Amino acid sequence: MATEWLNSKEAAERLGVSAATLYAYVSRGLLRSEGSTGQRERRYRADDVARLKRRRDVGRKAESIAANALDFGTPVLESALTLIESGHLYYRGQDATLLARTASLEQVAQILWDCDERPFAARNLPPMSAALRGAWQAAAALPPVDSCLVLLPAAARWDHPSWVEDRDAMLETGARIVRLLAAAVTSHPLSDRPVHEQLADAWNVPAVLAPLLRAALVLSADHEFNASTFAARVVASTGANLYASTMAGLVAINGPRHGGLTRRVAGLFADLREVSDIDAELARRVRERIYIPGFGHPLYPDGDIRAVTLLAMLRERLPTSPELAFADQVGAAAERQIDRKPTVDFATVTLERALGLPKDSALALFLLGRTVGWIAHAIEQATHGSVIRPRARYTGPRSTPAPSAR
Repeated sequence: MATEWLNSKEAAERLGVSAATLYAYVSRGLLRSEGSTGQRERRYRADDVARLKRRRDVGRKAESIAANALDFGTPVLESALTLIESGHLYYRGQDATLLARTASLEQVAQILWDCDERPFAARNLPPMSAALRGAWQAAAALPPVDSCLVLLPAAARWDHPSWVEDRDAMLETGARIVRLLAAAVTSHPLSDRPVHEQLADAWNVPAVLAPLLRAALVLSADHEFNASTFAARVVASTGANLYASTMAGLVAINGPRHGGLTRRVAGLFADLREVSDIDAELARRVRERIYIPGFGHPLYPDGDIRAVTLLAMLRERLPTSPELAFADQVGAAAERQIDRKPTVDFATVTLERALGLPKDSALALFLLGRTVGWIAHAIEQATHGSVIRPRARYTGPRSTPAPSAR
C-alpha cells in the first residue's frame, strides 16, 4: 500500500496543534519528518502522525496508560502514596499544593511514611564514624549529588540499625538519611533542625523567604513511579537497606532527563539573557529542532501544578524580582512558540535565580525533597516482600535449528 504523506499544515491539523508544537514534536524525537525532492517544506508520514495522536490521547487517560510502553506506562505497580489525577497532586489523599504552603518536609515525610514525629527525634542522627569524617572531607568540594553519593556508603557502613527490617527501625533510618543529605548539601554539621531552615542558613536566605525553600522541598517529595523512584524501589525489592535504595535514586536523578534537567534549564536561562528577542531565539531553536527544556509534562496536559504553585508563591513574596520577571517573559515566549507550560524544573531554577542561591541549588532542593519519597516507596515495597522483575519482550534474532543428520 502506498505511503500517505502530509505537509506541515495537514499534520498539525490532524494532531490538533499549532505549527510550533508540531516542530517541537519533531525536535523531541516524537515525530519524524522527511525532505521532499525539489521542495523546501518537510513532509510527514500519515501513519506516524496517527500513532503519535493515539499515544498522546491515551496519555491523557490514566486508566489507559498501562496498555502502552514503559515510557509513562507499564509496569504498573500498586501504591498508596501518591496520586496524580485531573491536574492535581496528592500525598496519601492530601493536596500537595496546600501542604507546600503549610507543612515542612519532615511533616510531609510523616504523611508519606505513615508515622508520627518520633523518627525525627533530636537524638536520631547518623553516627559520626571515622569513615564518615574522612568521606566528609573528600566530598566538601563536590556538587550536591556527588557529595551525597560519597557520604551515603560511608555512613551506611557503621549504621548497623539500618539493616534491621523492623518498621520502626526503618523509619528511624529514613530520618537519619534525610538529615545526612541535608548536611551534605549545606556542608554544615549534622542537625535535627527542619531541612528548609538548614538550607536557609547555609544559603543566606532571609527567614521571611525560607517558606519558598520549604515549598520547593514539599512539591518535590514524591511523584509516583518516576525513573529515580522506580530505581529506588527495585533496589528495595531485593531486600537492600534504605541507604542502598537512596543511592539508587540519587544515581538516577542526576541524569539530564530527570533531576539533572535543572542544569539544562539553567543553561537556557543563561543563553536567553544574552539575546535581545527571546521569541526569535526560541523560534530559531524550534526550526533547528533544538530541545527547549523546562516545558511540558505528560502527566499535566494543562500545566505542571507544582510549577504553578511555586511560581505563584514567588510572585507573592518577591513581586518586584527582576529574575522572576525574566522567567515570566521566558515562560510566555515558550508557550507561544511550543504551546507548552513550565514544569517544576523551570520553577525551581527560577527560585534559584530569584533568591541568588548557589549553583545547582535547584537540583539540591529536588534531591532532598525526593529522598523522602524514595524512602516512602522503599518502606512500602518492603511490606510487599517480592522482587520487582519485569519480563522482556525479546526482539533480537533467534537461533536457527541445526540441520538434522541423515
